Amino acid sequence: MTEVRLNQYLATVRVRLAEEVLLQHSASSAVVIGNALAEQIDDFVRSQQMGYYPALDYFSQHSALDPDLIDAADSVSWLLCRLVRNEFQSRLRHVFSSLRFQAVQTIAYTMPAVRYGKINALHDLALHYTPLSVKLDIVLSLINKHDLTEGLDEFIQNTLHQCLKDSFESIEVSSVLRLDTP
Repeated sequence: MTEVRLNQYLATVRVRLAEEVLLQHSASSAVVIGNALAEQIDDFVRSQQMGYYPALDYFSQHSALDPDLIDAADSVSWLLCRLVRNEFQSRLRHVFSSLRFQAVQTIAYTMPAVRYGKINALHDLALHYTPLSVKLDIVLSLINKHDLTEGLDEFIQNTLHQCLKDSFESIEVSSVLRLDTP
């Protein structure tokens, strides 16, 4: 008799939404916000001689940036995360038996991998602080009638790319891990 199994996988995915899509839902330009954030943060870091660029959350506690700019970044980031979550749910619900978000974070709120003093630092900062990229940790469930689990992580990775490729400018699946299920 064939046994039905529920396998769960944790996938870490990074996507970038096209600005045109975001502009259909918001009057604020993510690129303009990213450029302004990069300039103000670069000025602050230079004036304080910090030697590194902090995450955007750092500036929520310091009045170094224009509060309206921070509010605009927060609003666009909230909208971005909502659009991404909705797209994931609508595109993946027919493939997986369940989909649960463990973490959804706009990349702009993470520590930038930009070195202070680098020639293209301002440009790279603007790309980082532009709220168009999101990192997601999602738990995906698959019903499997066979005892085979080998190759399912690659299947999941390929399925994510196939189902989401038309919705985002870029998709990067950094890991797919099988979760132990009782």
